[in-house]
Parts: sequence; structure tokens; C-alpha cells
Amino acid sequence: MSALTQYVGQVVTYVEETREVFAPFYRPDVVTHAVPFFGDVESARVLTVGVNPAAGEFVDREWPATMTPVALVKRLKTYFGQAPVPPHPWFATWTAALARIDLSYARGAAHIDISPRATAAMGTHSDWRGFADMVESDAKWFFELLPLCQAARTLLIAGCVTKRWYINDFVARVARRYGYQFTGQAESTGEGRVGFHHLTGPGCNLPVFFCSVSPSGNNRHLLIERVGSHQATIKDWLGGPGQTAT
Repeated sequence: MSALTQYVGQVVTYVEETREVFAPFYRPDVVTHAVPFFGDVESARVLTVGVNPAAGEFVDREWPATMTPVALVKRLKTYFGQAPVPPHPWFATWTAALARIDLSYARGAAHIDISPRATAAMGTHSDWRGFADMVESDAKWFFELLPLCQAARTLLIAGCVTKRWYINDFVARVARRYGYQFTGQAESTGEGRVGFHHLTGPGCNLPVFFCSVSPSGNNRHLLIERVGSHQATIKDWLGGPGQTAT
């Protein structure tokens, strides 16, 4: 069994064991699976990062009710190329942004989430503190996945974790809990603010591009524009040495 399959098996077990703890955030009408990534994370040079998968991914999209870790890994690794349905429309913004650096989810990129737990949309929850606590607890699996992404050269992150934190601030806040450091700074004013960061830890050494605009926001075009504006920096990162253990 591959290291990635073992990892996914552990994630599935964890999500099931803690399902009742975070039950208020699930859609009771939807059968979901734990999803720590979409795409071939083992060969991806760029990883886009989100908060967590939406339960809508599992509505009328030909997901079986039960899956072994082996079957789940196969479905996720081939999500952007050989899955029985096209990628969820949520990925359209990141797809356009990746094109600005001459990559795509089918060639050179994959997506990972801080929490692998598929829930109702983040904005529908009134208990934002409880949702943030869930993401912080689940973030263990985000950090444990990074060392398995040995081809990765950079992370692209965008948007917020609830209305309380931008995603860069949230990662910086929880990283030390899991033995990582998130350094660097972001612009403090303006629409579509940009930040340049670095994430280091066990088996992980990655530059990070941040934009304050969510890929699902009303002004999502700004995320595409900001990646395009800084394509030279991101492409320079892509030509770097890649992951080294710290």
C-alpha cells in the first residue's frame, strides 16, 4: 500500500470517528467522503489551497455510497482527467488563475484543503467559531499531506476561513500547533490584497502566494488578475529546488 493510500485511510477513519462532534456542519441529506485533495498531488508542482470541500461535490456527481481508501485515492488523483463527471464549477476560478502561469489541474497542479471534511457551505453556518475550531482540529491532515507532495514548488492560497481570518492568517495561527512555521507579510489595505509567505516544517519548504479574494467571491476575477500580475515571481518559484526536509 502506498504512503498516500495509507494517509487517506487514516483521514477517512479520523473523519468518521469525529463525525458526531462536528455534526452541525454537515448536510444531513448528503452522503459525503473525506477529501483531503483533488488531483495528482504526488506530481503537482503547484498546490492551490482551500478551506474544506463542499458537500455539493457529492450531489448528483456519481460518487458511490462507500469507497475503499484505494478507490478513493484513484478517484481523487484522476479527478481532473478521468473522473466520471467534470470537475465541480468551484474550480473554474483557480483554473483560470493557473492558466496565467501556464499550468492546469490536468498538467502540473492539484488542490488541497485545510480540512478534509465535506460540509455545508462555510457561509451558511452561524456558529463561525465552531466551524473555525473544526478546521483547526482537522488541519493536522493538511500538514501531514504536505510532505507527500514531493514535486510541489509553491502553494497558492486565497480567501478566508470564516469572516474572522484570512486564510494566510489562519494558517499562520495554527501552523505552530503542528510543528510548522508560516512567515512573511501581506498587504494591509486595498481590494485583492496580496501576500508573499513561506511555509516550513517537517518535510516541507514552500513559498506561498496569498490573495485575499476567494475563488468563489463576487470579485473572483481579482484573484485571476493578481496571479497574472505576479506570474514572474510564481514562475521563478516553480524553477526552484522544491521541497527539502527541515
